[in-house]
Amino acid sequence: MNANLIQVGAAMGNVTPLRELPNYNGALCHRGDEDTDLLCHAVVLSDEDTQVALVSCDVTCIDRPLLLRIRDACARKARIPGRQVVVAATHSHASPATGPSFLSGALPDPLYLDLLVDRIVATVLAAKETAQPCFVAAGMTDAPGFELNRRSMRPGGGIAFQRWDGHWPVEGPVDTAMGFLAFEAQDGQPVALVVNYACHNNVCGGGGGTYHRDLFGRAGDCLREDLPSLRATLFLPAPCGNLICGDPKTLHMLSGDDAARRVGQKCAGLVASAYRRAAHRPVSKVRFASRVLEIPDRPLSESTFCHDGCRGTDEAARAFARRRYEPERRAIEDRGYTTCPVEIAALALGDVAAVTNPAELFVEFGLEIRQRSPFRTTIVSELTNGYCGYVPAVRAFGHGGYETHRTVYTSRLIVDAGKIIVQACCELLNAVRS
Repeated sequence: MNANLIQVGAAMGNVTPLRELPNYNGALCHRGDEDTDLLCHAVVLSDEDTQVALVSCDVTCIDRPLLLRIRDACARKARIPGRQVVVAATHSHASPATGPSFLSGALPDPLYLDLLVDRIVATVLAAKETAQPCFVAAGMTDAPGFELNRRSMRPGGGIAFQRWDGHWPVEGPVDTAMGFLAFEAQDGQPVALVVNYACHNNVCGGGGGTYHRDLFGRAGDCLREDLPSLRATLFLPAPCGNLICGDPKTLHMLSGDDAARRVGQKCAGLVASAYRRAAHRPVSKVRFASRVLEIPDRPLSESTFCHDGCRGTDEAARAFARRRYEPERRAIEDRGYTTCPVEIAALALGDVAAVTNPAELFVEFGLEIRQRSPFRTTIVSELTNGYCGYVPAVRAFGHGGYETHRTVYTSRLIVDAGKIIVQACCELLNAVRS
């Protein structure tokens, strides 16, 4: 082992189901061709003392029970300590259900979960077998400009969800930067690239049709075409619980494969250009820390159940809200007091760091973590190491809207959860700082 450089291995695997399955909304999806297959990507980083696996996978979410299965298998087969296996979901909605979502979809298929675990572990093993000394390059570049805050403020008060009017202000910001982390072999060729982008990965949608790796997948396709030595292109979703992919000129959401290709190509071009300009640096140590918080769920007395017309004010919209949310309310009432495990992890490579959380975190929190970080470049990844639902900014609860309405799984934590997650992220970033 070259004591002056960390060892890095990378690999890519296919996690497409072999048969038709429902996505988390309950709509059936089937396999198309290799062009839309779901993929997983793995990078294994090690020095003389520490070994960490980073995985990104084209599924909507990976809840904690599934994460623990993956970690157990990686510990047994790849000899990587389970807590040092970091797994992110790219949040493609055109993928099978992998965790329970109560009324919004079917339960996961157990045979697919078996396949998913096996394929992820095989990809981690393949990555480990290709380990070689690598330099690190990292930085920030411009976001492609297709990020819309999907929470519009109605003149009379309240939120209009994913419906914009040129005269209505949006509730919060967008993230105008993308982060990247590259691992470069001693011959100057990149072997793996990690991209961190704050935009809901739901352009190709989940209404049925073919499985699809969506916007992030299309960006990865373009990166591997431009930089053919890449063995893996990991996409870590930056906090974007209140952002959607859209055209800021027309205020329309983007949808379909053509749009995913267009935005993905622009993402890839910006990242590839920034990577080529970045200095590659020797890094000799892998520093890692994690912590599991136990955050309470919102009590029933502080919960609302989507009767504010955020999805529409006609009778059909109100009937949908009653049908969708009243059973959630009854289930929460029956369950009583509950808490949720929320795992925070931080990885440091010299003056570059990545910090992760399992929420669909509002963009404001990601911006704050980056601003408070002691590192030159900080990647903040949501939907990683579990799933704990939407975590809105505190002010959002006063405005209402889809992400704030209490459910069993998809919007559950106490109002101050975002502040708790931000503080834990910043503490861990300081803990791994060399």
